[in-house]
Amino acid sequence: MSGSLFLSVVLFLGYLCTATSAVSLLGCVKFERLALLKLKQSLKDPMNELASWKGINCCSWGGVGCHNRSGHVFRLTLDSMSLGGEINPSLLELKHLRSLDLSMNDFNGTNIPEFIGSLPKLKYLNLSNANFGGPIPHQLGNLSSLRYLDLGSNDIPPTRGLQDHDLGWVSNLSSLRYLDMSVANLTKAGNWFYAMNKIPSLSALRLSSCEIEYIPRSVPYLNLTSLAILDLSRNNLNCTLPKWLQNMTNLNLLDFSEQNSLHGPIPDVFGSMTSLSVLNLNLNQLEGEIPQTMGNLCSLEGLDLSWNNITGQMTQLVVGLSRCFSNSSPQISSLNLAHNSLSGPIPLTIEKLSSLEFLYLQSNQLIGTVPEGIGRFSKLIVLDVSSNSLTGVVSEAHFANLGVLKELYMSLNNLSLKVNSNWVPPFELNFIYLPSCQLGPLFPSWLQTQKGFSKLDLSKAGISDTMPHWFWSLTTEIMYLNLSQNQIKGSLPLSLESISISLVDLSSNCFEGPLPRFGRDTLVLHLYDNSFEGPLPADIGEAMPVLRNLLVSNNLINGSIPQSICTMENLEVLGLADNLLSGRLPHCWSDSQILMVVDLGNNNISGIIPGTMGSLLSLASLHLNNNSLSGELPSSLKNCTSLVALDLGENQISGNIPSWIGSSLPNLVILRLRSNKFTGGIPPELSYLSSLQVLDIAQNSLSGIIPRSFGNLTAMTKIQEKGFILYENWGSYLDNVLVYMKGRELEYSKTLGLVTSVDLSSNKLHGKIPEELTSLFGLLALNLSENALTGEIPKKIGNLRWLESLDLSRNNLSGEIPSSMSSLTSLSRLNLSYNNLKGRIPSGFQLQTLNDPSIYIGNQDLCGPPLTDGCPSDGESPPSRNSSITGEEDGSEFLWYYSGFSPGFAVAILGVFSVLFFMPSWRYALFILVDDIVDWFYVTTTVTMAKLR
Repeated sequence: MSGSLFLSVVLFLGYLCTATSAVSLLGCVKFERLALLKLKQSLKDPMNELASWKGINCCSWGGVGCHNRSGHVFRLTLDSMSLGGEINPSLLELKHLRSLDLSMNDFNGTNIPEFIGSLPKLKYLNLSNANFGGPIPHQLGNLSSLRYLDLGSNDIPPTRGLQDHDLGWVSNLSSLRYLDMSVANLTKAGNWFYAMNKIPSLSALRLSSCEIEYIPRSVPYLNLTSLAILDLSRNNLNCTLPKWLQNMTNLNLLDFSEQNSLHGPIPDVFGSMTSLSVLNLNLNQLEGEIPQTMGNLCSLEGLDLSWNNITGQMTQLVVGLSRCFSNSSPQISSLNLAHNSLSGPIPLTIEKLSSLEFLYLQSNQLIGTVPEGIGRFSKLIVLDVSSNSLTGVVSEAHFANLGVLKELYMSLNNLSLKVNSNWVPPFELNFIYLPSCQLGPLFPSWLQTQKGFSKLDLSKAGISDTMPHWFWSLTTEIMYLNLSQNQIKGSLPLSLESISISLVDLSSNCFEGPLPRFGRDTLVLHLYDNSFEGPLPADIGEAMPVLRNLLVSNNLINGSIPQSICTMENLEVLGLADNLLSGRLPHCWSDSQILMVVDLGNNNISGIIPGTMGSLLSLASLHLNNNSLSGELPSSLKNCTSLVALDLGENQISGNIPSWIGSSLPNLVILRLRSNKFTGGIPPELSYLSSLQVLDIAQNSLSGIIPRSFGNLTAMTKIQEKGFILYENWGSYLDNVLVYMKGRELEYSKTLGLVTSVDLSSNKLHGKIPEELTSLFGLLALNLSENALTGEIPKKIGNLRWLESLDLSRNNLSGEIPSSMSSLTSLSRLNLSYNNLKGRIPSGFQLQTLNDPSIYIGNQDLCGPPLTDGCPSDGESPPSRNSSITGEEDGSEFLWYYSGFSPGFAVAILGVFSVLFFMPSWRYALFILVDDIVDWFYVTTTVTMAKLR
């Protein structure tokens, strides 16, 4: 009996061995191998990643996993293979498939196959970043065994993204633990939360960038208590933070950051979420103070509240977190409170957060000194306290143990860095940003130890030393170098071609000598406001082929502009103004298709404006002023339809002002043609320029009348609010222009966008001043002087209530000065001299302060103050300003005058402050206030007090 049993056991074991050997020899089930081959045939495999899919043993094929005993395919991992094409339904033959990964491929926006929902044993499905598109098939809800589903994407916006209007199918996935549908469009899936709330097993939910607009403020029963990860970043949520979050006691990561509009305060209940290790609420509209309870989050490793409207101090948060770490809790490694309105000092207790690796406190209202305790952060990698109101000295102690520090930002404070000349920092930085931090007057010698930096900004650092020779040998590759606005002296090496520098700003220093040759990879080169001399390199175009921004204005550069400039196809900004350049403009601009700014003003360039400049179709700003250019304007310039500023003043350009300026350059804001030799009439087409704010065609030989259509210059009919004209490019270029205002030339740059001015002076214009000009309500300066204008001053001149400067002198104007001129409450300069005006000079408001008789001289029939000639209806001439007031009669006359003047004075004050109250922007209020109101108040007070004495 026992022998028979033994024989049976031997035979059974032999069978198992034979069966196992058979599986091993066969490698996989035949029909599954054939199914895989069909799948391969339908897929596009440009990288030949499926080259191993051949032979009998499919279990040895790349990405295929088989069960050890049965040989059935249970895992298919085809991620990151650049696959495309179609997924063959033969996949259904793999009935034992438990894991399918097609992530990181490119299926070109094709739909996810519905038949994937018929793989009943599937537990893991990853289709992320595979460029699937169209509606998500609800058949995926049949995968009742599914634990992991990833349909997310990093592509924003996707080529043809996934979308779903109803997520009810998700609630069928009762075993699901991980769900990622990031970047799928769920705008219309209003039931998304209720579907998720039916999956109590869910531990991770990522719905970033899904355009979700709704989240319930309250729920009757929260079933997501197992949730450890909740990512709803980059959506369209516009609500307060829901209080039911406090019931998610297992939550480890909570992310509501970026592109949401969460508002209101941060709820105190966040303090009960003690499992939180990462909390990200950046780029919202949260307000109020940081709840004290957040100091209870002792598991916190990363906190990001940046880019909100949070106020108050950070003391309670730091004190609370520092208490946590007296225990064995993991310490916070990243704290980001940047771009808020936090006030008060950086608390000294911050030194207890000794595990910090990233500390971002920039762009707040922090005051006081930088605590020395920060120097104990031995793990700190990034320190940013820039753009606050911090004061005091930063010393070696602040950096004592920062051995792994890589990025240091302390700009835009009132800090001074004081270290010994032989100090050797414990770190080697990659990024050094210390603008406006006082490092000088000597060039910081500790930089000799920083041999690996790629970004360095020491602008406005009070350095007045000579540039050390060792600086240029510190590194061979610099992404960004900014030493601008110091007083650094000396010359640069003749060649810096061995150093790859992308962005260079050495402007506003005292550098001298010839221009160095920079490397071929240079993108931005700012050398303006120095004393560099000599010519531009003849081969500059070939030497720096990718240069985008070249600003060498205000130096001593001579010679002509090299032809090779035209070969710089990537050039966007060319600034060579205020130099000693001569010769003619190159006739080779046809290839400069993206050039936005050309500023060659204030040189000695002669000849004509070349017609090829009309090929600069992206040109927004052209400054050729104050040269010796001649000839007529080339008609090809009408192709430059993007022009915003055209400044050709102070040349010898002749001919008529072309009408195409008005009809073909619709974006012009600045048109400056003064001091040339233009003749003929003013083309009415200029009134088409609806964006025009500065029109200066003074000092030419123009004749004819002022077009009545100038009343249609739309931009001058309202107050401008934008203070600057900025061209966004690799360096961001602020435009500037000279405007003749208040009797002198003023250069405007940061406030150029606020200026509105019309200057037609010193021509041969005749006829009347058009009444239509009085509709330019936003005008600040009007100069029509030195022409042959006749008729009366328009009665409605008082409509120009923002007018600061008005010059109508040296014409043939007649009639009385309109009484409405007393309504010009902003007027600070007036000149009506040398006309044929008559009658009493109006008084009141701002006119009362303009008491210089010379502004009315040359008008024999004018009378009244400030002229000494009294008007006939006044009887005796009034006493002079210096005569004393004696006797009762004189006193009563004074009291009569003053009793009439006082209400006017009060009305003036009320009017001025009413205007200030209703100003459209504070910037404009400052612009007016500084220049006008202070002068007005001072002069009025002085006159009144003189009369009282």
